[in-house]
Amino acid sequence: MDGEIIRLEPNLSKTEVKRQHYIPQMYLRPFAVDGKIRVVDLDGGKREYKTSVGNVAVESHFYNVNVEDLRLSTEDWLAELECAAVPVFNKLIENPESILSLSLEEELIISRFITALRFRTPAFQDWNKRLTTSILTQIRNMAKDQIFHMKSRKEANAIWEEIKNKPDHWWMNEEKPVQPSETTAYMLSQVHGFANLIRAAPWRIGCAPDSIGLYTSDNPVASYLSPIRPWWEGGAFASHSYYMALSPTVLLVVERRPDTKEGEKLNPQGTRRHNDFSEWEISYARHLITRDARRYLYGEALIVDRDCAIECLSNIDQAKLEFAVRYLGYNPSPPSMPN
Repeated sequence: MDGEIIRLEPNLSKTEVKRQHYIPQMYLRPFAVDGKIRVVDLDGGKREYKTSVGNVAVESHFYNVNVEDLRLSTEDWLAELECAAVPVFNKLIENPESILSLSLEEELIISRFITALRFRTPAFQDWNKRLTTSILTQIRNMAKDQIFHMKSRKEANAIWEEIKNKPDHWWMNEEKPVQPSETTAYMLSQVHGFANLIRAAPWRIGCAPDSIGLYTSDNPVASYLSPIRPWWEGGAFASHSYYMALSPTVLLVVERRPDTKEGEKLNPQGTRRHNDFSEWEISYARHLITRDARRYLYGEALIVDRDCAIECLSNIDQAKLEFAVRYLGYNPSPPSMPN
């Protein structure tokens, strides 16, 4: 709403919980058989084994944020989020058509849950680390160039020798190093704003054909960014489509949020569709799930090889791009900067 202030949502509290699940057990249970879930280790030569749901997607103190002598965590806050999501997820799995009649509260619960799953995983922390490293490299290079541009070589060398080995947090103007779990907690504090973007997007849910099944991963909300998009759109949260297997037979797709014309307000609720998926559509989703997995896949379905997933999806994107350029007049290059 216009003029609405989005406040950060408190999510840290004291915790004594040691084993913290970065993928909720309630989400993984539909992929288990007789209480055991199949795990495929993509980094271990596709080694596979079966274990209890409680033994997977878990790390000690994963969400802990140390503040002076206090040990805080988002663990309890996430547990409340998961507890609220259980009945809604069960409803969608048992009857996918119920997506057409969800209440506002139920839609917000699902939207918040999906958003949290994007930010609470090791895959997000890996992505954030790569982004930070890239930014730091640019900051250091720009600083060095500026110093050598403004000072004599002798002065510049002296200044650069003094600062070049400064720690990362110094370059980022932080008082101390940022803990990975601290970034996760900060993103989760904004979950409601991102959830509103999810809710404003079109949703489609449906069943997979009997001939092909779904699995999930340690990064369970797989994303897809279309190669055909405005040149300025580098990949914001609302620019992606999101693929999430709810069970071995039910897939939920949150499609790219529609653009609005100048002066036009975004509808707070996107369209909702219940249509079963074709074998090709499920195969495509399985490729995305494998590609976006950090290391582990979960479920009984036949998995897609990671190299195959990356290559196939890249080829499909390239074909889409070439078709759009050749037949639709699409120009993927940004406009030239004015002189």
